[in-house]
Amino acid sequence: MFLRAAASAGVGATALALVGCGDDDDDQPAPSSAAAQQQQEQVEQQAASQQEAQPQQEQAVAEAAEQQEQQQATAQQQAAEPQQEAAPAQQEEEQQAMVAETTGGTLRFSALGGSGSAIDPRDIRSGLAYHSMAAAFDFLALQGPKGIEPGVAESMTPNEDATAWTIKLRPGVRFHDGTRLTAQDVAFSIGFLGDWETSPYFAGQWADVDYANMVAIDDLTLELPLLRPRADFLDASLALYAPIVPEGITDLALPNGSGPFRVVSNDGADGVELIRNDDWWGEPAALDRVITIPITDPNARINALKSGEIDFARGLTPTIALAEQDNEDIVVERSTLGGTALCFAMNTSIPPFNDARLREAMRLAIDRQALLGGVLLGQGELGNDLVGLGLAGYHDALPQRSRDLARAAELFSAAGVSELDIVASEVVPGLVSSAELLVSQLAEAGVTLTIEEVPADAFFSDFARVLSTPLQTMYFVNRPAAVHLPTFVGSAAVFNVTAFATPEFDAALNESQSTVDDAERAESLLRAQEIEWNDGGLIVWGYSPLIMAYTPNVTNVNLVSDGLVKLQDVVLSS
Repeated sequence: MFLRAAASAGVGATALALVGCGDDDDDQPAPSSAAAQQQQEQVEQQAASQQEAQPQQEQAVAEAAEQQEQQQATAQQQAAEPQQEAAPAQQEEEQQAMVAETTGGTLRFSALGGSGSAIDPRDIRSGLAYHSMAAAFDFLALQGPKGIEPGVAESMTPNEDATAWTIKLRPGVRFHDGTRLTAQDVAFSIGFLGDWETSPYFAGQWADVDYANMVAIDDLTLELPLLRPRADFLDASLALYAPIVPEGITDLALPNGSGPFRVVSNDGADGVELIRNDDWWGEPAALDRVITIPITDPNARINALKSGEIDFARGLTPTIALAEQDNEDIVVERSTLGGTALCFAMNTSIPPFNDARLREAMRLAIDRQALLGGVLLGQGELGNDLVGLGLAGYHDALPQRSRDLARAAELFSAAGVSELDIVASEVVPGLVSSAELLVSQLAEAGVTLTIEEVPADAFFSDFARVLSTPLQTMYFVNRPAAVHLPTFVGSAAVFNVTAFATPEFDAALNESQSTVDDAERAESLLRAQEIEWNDGGLIVWGYSPLIMAYTPNVTNVNLVSDGLVKLQDVVLSS
């Protein structure tokens, strides 16, 4: 079994691989908290015109939750009744008949797509491409709702001081071309992902690997030495993002993976055709085929679902969820797995946000509650400038930040700032609307904010621009602090959009990674979070759930790491 280095839930690939959704033009800016409430009511009225007798926001959310609970209870009761009433032979016959009726079919799955034809684990830039890659390739392990779910690794355990990890593979795993998956393939895959030239966005995850001394002890055992102790290496690397590719892989358009599906066609824009891999080591998928369909605009996605063009729409807006939650022709689901922290990111290394007074002014000028109501329509949770809310290790003892407009105006004036620019992109629903609301909120503090909007499918295509932008909208998949911080904060983080990396923060984070004692590690992690909360450049104003919708004949929808839909579990009934 796995030795957990730190308890966590809901983690997976880095945010670079998970651009979730497209444009949402439904939410408009509000000049103040009161105006934000008025704007919220207007949005709800618009949603009501799409569906008669639309309930009020809070009642609708409550009824949706109650309805979901009732559906789950009914499903559980129906599943239990045959076990209680049917004789064993009759029960087995009924189950076989049910499987025969529901197994097979083609699932048409849609999300925001990208622009690349390769299914390259080193360069996954959209949620749709991530699903195709995860269907074609196996991982060492992934995080599920109840902890780590093993993939091709049977166990991953550290030595006494966490300077080396031993990975033991399950036997009998084969790539799609029939060759066996071995420890040498795992070693190659780690080097494949850890090469700074070809994998610059994932190499940092493997920076502590001692490649020169990595050795396959036998076909199923890999000894993985590290350059320093990493008691957190399971959560932060091995079960975070570790897809396994065959040694020497060259074809990344129709790649040779070992996953539950095979890629048989690729349109060059994240639209691919996948067919079931009947030789997969796990339970073969119920679906015969999956076709991924890139649709940038979430409104277009929901319309495609309602018109029967697709079966599954991932990444929808709160407005859509409220408007459609009583539609009996579709199922609307909200999930905390894949939920996102919605942020404004200030780059602390360049003007004007290298001035700590300006960062503090921004934190005090923002009305988080108005953003939560105006952008998410109340379908989320308030943020406090840290990622990891509700997960293990989160520093919930820090006071909740609130608005102090007078103090913000003083600090802006002292810093000599009356005009700012922000880059905004709807890579997840609500980010552009949040920037529009920020315009009115900063105006109350005497600052004029100008928005430059970048198309959602182009935002992450220029990482150099993202890493050098003074102020921009940003999102992070909500992960435990022990997983989030090493990837996105500090001097060793590759994708550090705030460029925050003080010696004090680095020291606290390093201690949290290397210390074997759980209590000491937890204390260091709290200290690292407090340093970032006080001085960093990230404003986390709210948390949004992952919103999906699908047709009623789509069942058994299960999620892992960052809201990844396990396509191999999905059942499509006739």
